[in-house]
Amino acid sequence: MAQQYVAKLYPAVTQSGAKQPVLGICLSGGGSRALTCALGQLSALNAMTLPNGQPILGPAQYISSVSGGSWASVLYTFLPQTINGTNVSDADFLIQPVAPQSLTKGDPNTNKPGNVSYMGRYCMGTTPQQFSSSNIAVFLKLLWDSGFFTSPYQYGWFWIAGTGEIVLKPFALYSATYNASGPFVQPSMMFSLSDSQVVQCITKYNYSLGPSQFYLARAGRPSLIVNTNLLENYQVEDSPQIPVQATPVATSVLGQSPDGTVKGGGGVESFGFTSTLNGAGSVSGTASITVNRNYSLCDIAGCSSAFFAALLLQYINAGIDDVVKALVNYLVNDLGWDKLLAEAFGQLVEGAFKLFATNISVVIPTYNYWPAGQVSSPSNKTFGFSDGGSFDNTGILGLLAQTDANRIIAFVNTETALSGTAKNLTVDSSIGLLFGYGGAGSGDLTSVQVFDDSNPLYPGGAYNAVQAGLYNASCGGGPSLGVATAAFLQKGLVTIANPVANIATGRVVDVLWVYNNPVSNWQNAIADPGIQQDLGQVKDPATPLWNFPNYSTVEQIWLGVEAVNMLAQLSAWNVQQLSGTIAAWLS
Repeated sequence: MAQQYVAKLYPAVTQSGAKQPVLGICLSGGGSRALTCALGQLSALNAMTLPNGQPILGPAQYISSVSGGSWASVLYTFLPQTINGTNVSDADFLIQPVAPQSLTKGDPNTNKPGNVSYMGRYCMGTTPQQFSSSNIAVFLKLLWDSGFFTSPYQYGWFWIAGTGEIVLKPFALYSATYNASGPFVQPSMMFSLSDSQVVQCITKYNYSLGPSQFYLARAGRPSLIVNTNLLENYQVEDSPQIPVQATPVATSVLGQSPDGTVKGGGGVESFGFTSTLNGAGSVSGTASITVNRNYSLCDIAGCSSAFFAALLLQYINAGIDDVVKALVNYLVNDLGWDKLLAEAFGQLVEGAFKLFATNISVVIPTYNYWPAGQVSSPSNKTFGFSDGGSFDNTGILGLLAQTDANRIIAFVNTETALSGTAKNLTVDSSIGLLFGYGGAGSGDLTSVQVFDDSNPLYPGGAYNAVQAGLYNASCGGGPSLGVATAAFLQKGLVTIANPVANIATGRVVDVLWVYNNPVSNWQNAIADPGIQQDLGQVKDPATPLWNFPNYSTVEQIWLGVEAVNMLAQLSAWNVQQLSGTIAAWLS
């Protein structure tokens, strides 16, 4: 039922750089691989402190995330104190990093530091296992029971529901009903920063709303920025994109489309994003809105990873026989159905899904949007939302647009291993886009550029310096790649004006690039024979560590326990190797 509310507005501010070191941590996209890398990275950072003794992962810092990195950041930021009546601490949610010599392939039921076969119930690392055939089967039955497959106009909610059921629900961050008449996904709760934020900025204008109706960020977490994009015309392939940042306080479109036809101008208290604008509120700096569903964590995590709407369709379609078999087993063993009836139902669901899967273009999430800078002239229009990584897969643009951060740790959690030479290096394309390389052509991404490639500190070009820096670090002083941690601290990058993202020219920032890549120094220190055997078979799709550490975004949505633990431990170890560099850099 539609409700009338008043929402606080947040006018666009073009940020300038801080005078003192301000840290932002960027978690790139990349599905289950990106989440797994982030698990290790957050686990290592969790034990580190700033020069003033405060934790690196504290409220004065920022996390900006994209796609699979947003699965990790949303779970981390909003992790409840209790789940199903059980107290959940960071020790339960993160991993305990250990030296490679201490890694073992032990009993899956034994909780011992370094046991790569064990995964705690409430560890973030359980998320990739949620993409199992059995879980997907249950999800498809839920969609069937809710009338989804016979409601084509609701197809855009497929991945929003999937994000909720598969990624968020195991951590008590999703509860919803489904309505075939639409909007299909009806979350029971919204999200905000804290009790005080709700009381002071939401309840103040809306007495019927209180903290109990919101998922609240866990106390002490860094400030979160979740990145997605507005599609200027979602019905046109390769439509221009405009960055959107969702935070626990406000969700904003700060810039404008490349041709200026779609403007942002600021943000609105996050519960009011995707509402219908009635006009300016009765109190200055507010808007009068109508809400017909709760804007929730499934929306920001789902839109940030919207690429997976089509990807999950393909993933299920490729394994449909296993999914249907799992569905039949679920119906018979868990729900007590007759086997023949269950098999017949499985065929019905398979047919409905295959028909649905032919409509990949209609699974783009769509929402109402109105420019926060123009509330006196209500403009409500349906826009599509794209994966954050479809524009900037690093999260750096959103961080610069929203904050005054001048120190950035950019975790590039990629599937593209480094190869080539220092002057001709194959590197993840998301880095080059930030310097103006590779953006032209289909789906024009030239508007991603934010760093001036012409920089006196780097006479050969700032982007070439990144490539050389990562190459030399990975070689570890030797002649070949993949030996040591691929990381490069690049100081003195200068921004150019980027009106699409609302970033000013002339900001000076340092970036510590940390790149997901093989590290033989770490790998060779592992003594466990079972792990070493698995590491020797990474090119075999039938083995536990296929493609390690550069797991495929598309083919490896599901990752087993050993695959997750190994990559998380490597990612944590990489951060630990940089602890001295980080401490000196931030002092």
